[in-house]
Amino acid sequence: MNIYEKLVELKQNNKNYVLVTVVKSTGSTPGKCGFKMVVDNDGKTFGTVGGGAIENEAVIEAKQMMASNGENILKEYTLNKDEKIVKEDVTIVPMSCCGKVTLFYEVEKNASTLYIFGGGHVGSALIDIASDLKYNIVLVDNRKEICDKHNSPNMRTVNSEYKEYVEAFTPDPDSYFVIVTYGHAFDYDILYTLFKRGLVKKYAGVIASKNKAKEMIKSLKADLGENIDLSLLHTPIGLKIGGDTAHEIALSIAAEIQAVKYGKTVDKGALL
Repeated sequence: MNIYEKLVELKQNNKNYVLVTVVKSTGSTPGKCGFKMVVDNDGKTFGTVGGGAIENEAVIEAKQMMASNGENILKEYTLNKDEKIVKEDVTIVPMSCCGKVTLFYEVEKNASTLYIFGGGHVGSALIDIASDLKYNIVLVDNRKEICDKHNSPNMRTVNSEYKEYVEAFTPDPDSYFVIVTYGHAFDYDILYTLFKRGLVKKYAGVIASKNKAKEMIKSLKADLGENIDLSLLHTPIGLKIGGDTAHEIALSIAAEIQAVKYGKTVDKGALL
């Protein structure tokens, strides 16, 4: 596996990583211009920027970037055991090489995951819209033909019974759930299990009429207790932007998710 294949693998698995590249080297240095190394979220490395103390320094910097909201940076290092050499914008690395190396750090943070339960007309339209919004999309549907239709390297499809899947999966806290299946019973099973397991940390939306939404909320309180926190539940789903075609509904859902993501006030009505 070469370093570009490793990058694709990490990207497909929605993993954090930093690509470190030697962009300049002068004097005696173990890493030459063009050397590359990938550092994943666990600090594991693939490739090299020269080994030794400079590589350890690069791993530490990369891990700090992934742990914060660090942006891409260019950093210069002097490889010298004489720690009296001090320059404000240069990091001293205790190596006997006596050269200089400049590393470029490119950070790639994992995307928020959008789980779409149901790949019918609205689900399909939402996939099209969300694909341009840099979400890690997971489509769950109990119909094999629907999953086959959406077979794409840019998303993951899961052909499973809904309740069975939701009872077993472990989503990241930074996940959004959209429930747009073809059956009310499926919708409720998914919603009930998500809240019973305490998995909703950002957003859960269910397509529904006002009457259906009221009934689901009533059932959730009866099944999980009157004090169940439903503040992250959005039903009827989507912002009120007008229109009732599949793409218009999908657009309203995407707009609502973006509003939640960026901390904007969302009017959910008086149902909750």
